[in-house]
Amino acid sequence: MPGAYPQQVPPAASSPIEAVHFLDYWQILYSRKEIVIAVSILLILVGIVVTRRMPKVYAAQAVIEVQRETPSINLYNRMQVRYDPIFLRTQFEIIKSDPVIEQVVREGNLDQELGMEYGWRATSSAQDTFERTVALVKRKTNLSIFRDTDLIAIQVRLERPEKPEGEAAKVAARIANTIAQVFRTYTREKTKGQIEEGLVKLGEEVKDLERQISAKEDEFRTIRDRHGVTLLGQGDAGADSVRRRIAEFSSKAENAKMNAATKRSRYERIVELSPAEAATSIFYLTGDNTISPLLADQTQGELRMAQLESMGFGEQHPDVVQTRTMLEGIAAKIRSRVDEVKNGLRLDWEQAEEEARMYDEQVKTLSDIERKTSSGVSIELEKLSKDIETLKARRSQIENRMDDERIGLDLPKTSVEIIQAAKVPEIPLPISPNFALNVTLSVVAGLFFGVVLAFFVEYLDTTVKTAEDVERFLQSTVIGIVPQKLRSLNSPNARLTHYEVYRVLRMNLKNNKALGSGKAILITSASAGEGKSLNAFNLAWIYAECGERTLLVDADLYHPRQHRTLGVSVQPGLSNIVVGEASLDSAIVKTSQPNLDFLPAGRIASASVFGLMDTEEMAQLFASVKDRYDRIIVDAPPMIGVSDTAQLVRLCDGVVLVIHHRKYPRALCRRAKERVVAMGGNFLGVLLNNVNAAHGSSSYYYEHQYYYYYTSDVEGMSRRRRRQAAHAAAAHSAPPSDAKSGASETSAGAKS
Repeated sequence: MPGAYPQQVPPAASSPIEAVHFLDYWQILYSRKEIVIAVSILLILVGIVVTRRMPKVYAAQAVIEVQRETPSINLYNRMQVRYDPIFLRTQFEIIKSDPVIEQVVREGNLDQELGMEYGWRATSSAQDTFERTVALVKRKTNLSIFRDTDLIAIQVRLERPEKPEGEAAKVAARIANTIAQVFRTYTREKTKGQIEEGLVKLGEEVKDLERQISAKEDEFRTIRDRHGVTLLGQGDAGADSVRRRIAEFSSKAENAKMNAATKRSRYERIVELSPAEAATSIFYLTGDNTISPLLADQTQGELRMAQLESMGFGEQHPDVVQTRTMLEGIAAKIRSRVDEVKNGLRLDWEQAEEEARMYDEQVKTLSDIERKTSSGVSIELEKLSKDIETLKARRSQIENRMDDERIGLDLPKTSVEIIQAAKVPEIPLPISPNFALNVTLSVVAGLFFGVVLAFFVEYLDTTVKTAEDVERFLQSTVIGIVPQKLRSLNSPNARLTHYEVYRVLRMNLKNNKALGSGKAILITSASAGEGKSLNAFNLAWIYAECGERTLLVDADLYHPRQHRTLGVSVQPGLSNIVVGEASLDSAIVKTSQPNLDFLPAGRIASASVFGLMDTEEMAQLFASVKDRYDRIIVDAPPMIGVSDTAQLVRLCDGVVLVIHHRKYPRALCRRAKERVVAMGGNFLGVLLNNVNAAHGSSSYYYEHQYYYYYTSDVEGMSRRRRRQAAHAAAAHSAPPSDAKSGASETSAGAKS
């Protein structure tokens, strides 16, 4: 037999958790596919409309090569740097600078053409139109670098003039070529002007140097004439030798003074130290390592003394006395050695000072000799001669640089070259809008926002969507799941799987411990339109088909429906019996299904049927039909908004709540269930109706499992065939009024 919970189908995926999550998301999207499709179509249409309404943009591109300013003839064998991204980025800013773009607008007369096209000339002054045109050209010009090259692409995009078609492409090409030409001229003129300005500055510097040289030469001649010096080199040969010796001894005196200062500092540092500190510092100050063994022996003796004291030996112990004596001897040697080192440092310092004084005396003596040898005129003349040579060398260097720049100025340059001029094809094609790209983006955006909206709507949806929702929010079990597009079982369009849905429901009710041996089952819902009447009819039909004497009671006195399904009159019926206008036997209608009787709702003379359910007659009626039938299926009004249902729940043995899949909020369904319990009803469970089986994992169950169980039940099929044959025989012997019912029964049975 099929399980009590047909919605629980084992997942086929190897990873149950991931598979369940994926199916949950897919089920949400599939159930909300209308939203996804609608949003996608809407955005696609918007994208198409916007693309159609967007202005057509045409582009033209010129390519230029930009290098640092170098002559075409490499006259001085200078190395050329090929690729410099910082230099090229600088050229970007120059190309889009105000001087260049303003010149482009002037040469192309663009302020008149574009000002007229954009409507600026009619509303603005000439200066404002010119400035607007400059800003427009800047905005419409894009620059880019070809990777690892010195090539710059100048691209201009324009959407106007719009007419004639493609005229904007011609204007864009003209602007791109004009920008390339103006930038080339601007770069040449700027570089030439800078060089010429530099040459003027260098010329002024040369004139200043010539004035200084002339002044020095005049001073040189004046001194020479005053002292009668004719042969400067021969007359001053002895003085030059003395000067060299003075320089030599002066250098030695300075070195001796520095050496004496160093030795004095070393001596004063060791004198300031205590004997112990001096002993440990002698090696670092003088490099003398003779005291190190004494320090090591002293350390060993101190360790020995500490060991003896730790052993508890007294002051008079022989070992203690011996160790102390040894330490005193070592200390005396250390002090003696320290004194010797100090005396040695003092003597070394005094000797260095004496040496420095000796060199000073030599310098003094030589200086006296030099003064006697030369009057000092030669020194001054020599200084003037050196100054003159230095000034002449500087003048010569500047003049050579000026000659180089003049030659380079006259040579042709290759700073900016136009590699490819902007051209317009015979049939210009716009680069924007890109219809295919925009539609593709619209599709992607539509799917994205559609999915987002679907999940958002699902998040806001508080209706009952799954059996798990029933168990979680209503704290109840699902005793049956009814798929969509279900027909009444007496219809010729009813499929085999429709029968099995209600067989599962019948078995779940039969095994329901809460129902036990009860006979009367009330079918209700939280609100109208949830399918309780159809499910009540089909459940009664299945009970009858399975051989149980079944009575279908239409207790919805306000909106009866069952009589339409069976094609019989609504009266006499339940209300007529309660008010005494008809008897039970006269009101019960035989149906085309054997073992199934029908009690219509009835219609009484009074306009209101309020209060009929809460009467002793109604209770007696239910007691009477329970004695006659094996099963009573009661089609009751909704629980919310109708008071009669609250009375009926106490008269029946169990209550089944029909909930329409994805229709009413969970709070309303929970309220209906709580009201059944509050009224003393025996709540059996929930029948989840109108479930789209194709949306989830239950589709396989409905389409295959039911069919499998149905077709494999050979014995059940045999019983149905026997019942159909018996019913056909009874139809032949029935009165004419019943013959029609029998024919419809045979048709329904054959369809089953």
